[in-house]
Amino acid sequence: MSDKSKRLFQSLSELSDKSIDEGARLPNSNSSQPHSLGRRSPWRRWAAMAACLVLAVGGGAFLLLRMGGQSGGSGSDGSSTFMSYAGPVFPLTLAAENDAISAQRDITLDFAPWVPEWISNEAEAASRNHLTEEERQDVLEDYNEWYPEGGRYKRSTNIQVYDRYTLTNRSDQDQTVTLLYPFAASLQELIGDPGSSPLPALSLDGQALEEKQLDVGAYSGNFEGVWGDSPGDDPEGTVNLDTADSWEDYKALLADGSYQTNALGPAPDVSGIPVTVYRFTDPYGPEKDEEAGRPNPSLQVKFHLDYEQTTVLSYGFHAFRNDPESGTMVRGFSIPEPRESRYGESFYLLVLGEDITNLSVAGYVTGGTDLDTEPLEGCGVTVERYESNLDTMFRQILPKVWGMPLYGEAQMPDVDFELCYRAFWEHLLSYGLLSSTAMERYSTGGIEDIAGEVLNMDRVCWLNAEITIPAGGSVTLDAEMTKAGSFDYACAHTKKQGIYGYDLVSTLGSNLRCTAQRVTLEDRGQIQLVRQNFGFDLAADVRTVELDTAVEHYYLEVRRTNTPDPKPPAGSTGN
Repeated sequence: MSDKSKRLFQSLSELSDKSIDEGARLPNSNSSQPHSLGRRSPWRRWAAMAACLVLAVGGGAFLLLRMGGQSGGSGSDGSSTFMSYAGPVFPLTLAAENDAISAQRDITLDFAPWVPEWISNEAEAASRNHLTEEERQDVLEDYNEWYPEGGRYKRSTNIQVYDRYTLTNRSDQDQTVTLLYPFAASLQELIGDPGSSPLPALSLDGQALEEKQLDVGAYSGNFEGVWGDSPGDDPEGTVNLDTADSWEDYKALLADGSYQTNALGPAPDVSGIPVTVYRFTDPYGPEKDEEAGRPNPSLQVKFHLDYEQTTVLSYGFHAFRNDPESGTMVRGFSIPEPRESRYGESFYLLVLGEDITNLSVAGYVTGGTDLDTEPLEGCGVTVERYESNLDTMFRQILPKVWGMPLYGEAQMPDVDFELCYRAFWEHLLSYGLLSSTAMERYSTGGIEDIAGEVLNMDRVCWLNAEITIPAGGSVTLDAEMTKAGSFDYACAHTKKQGIYGYDLVSTLGSNLRCTAQRVTLEDRGQIQLVRQNFGFDLAADVRTVELDTAVEHYYLEVRRTNTPDPKPPAGSTGN
């Protein structure tokens, strides 16, 4: 850990008595003296919080970007390496190993979503429930023009996976166990359309398991073979986020159990970390006018700081300039106009460590921070300085970034704020400016940079639920989920265009003793087999096979049959 990180994590500064009066206006710096805030007192040690933060960083977090993988190539077992890898179907495991419990596993890979589905123009227009009736009528007219037969057929490349376990208690006592059902997904997928969400539905003996909890893993660049060198050791790794290209990346991740332990453990606690807040509201300036030489009226906030003693995070700023040699920093934003979504919003600078000094605000004709950017008179903003803590501030800011409320009925359907909040902090503490190995892509301290990416990164997640298996008896656990296929992008022109891959792992990450595993393929007449190691043979009607658990990874790669779409339903004509 760097000296700067040690100071940030082990010490906290005394708060200065000086402040900016609420509502104070800072006009253009060309017409007034820079406003000085004064420096802070030496930092206080806060060993307990430092230990908490170091633990959070050391425990690691994990994320996988689904997009941007390598094209071409094959895995060590003959499976393809796809540019977009969706991750395997994982086996059920238990929170604690239990020798009294055994299982039989039956998996069905159902291509029902590949069957063409007729979508009428009326249904398409009616689904736009965010539009006015007049706007929906315009949509309907457009669709009637594009699809004069009254609609079109749509197909999916997802499949439905049915993963059934017959769990048997071989002891003479009831066994209460916590089930952990893992799956690969991003938070954004879980937030999105419930009809295509990868969140599994769990049921026990035919009854939905309502009492269950969702836990998600985070990111770690320390799994050799998945990410290579850690960002601190690899200059290129400090810029780009790597991708999971194959099931072996997940194997490396889950190998020693620490990733699961961290995901199921406590979240980082940042409630006691003080921060000095600079809140900017009601920015004003001349209106945008290209002909008058004001293409993008903007504000620049300039201040002094000791880069070794101070870390600055920001929200709402999109222009950045760091100059450690002169001890200055510039942050800027375009002045929002009434029609823009940012109009009326607050902008924030969050200062950790020693306070910044000599803060000034000036207007400019564009949002750039180059030294030759032309000044603009008549600009200003209301600045408020106050003291808070990181937890309080991020609970205010992150819902704005994500477009979601903190609590209440309007929460996201499958992922609540606390889950996203934890994922954000695990990543910020591990790879943002509060880490000793900060990635270059986060060097500006923009909160939106991490908050936006955190939702779109694939993770291993677990649904956990407690059940009781009677002495000498058995229960049936069913997991049903929508599974996306792996593929190469159409624009890449690879030999795998039009091929989709689906795979599963037989034992990876599981402590459950499975005495038998069987897989059934419901092809629905929609696919041609390209590559596989299951042993399916559609011509010979071999659609159910027994798995050998000594084989860690099974894969299925298919393309669509050339079957044409059915005729439109009777009476399906445009209006």
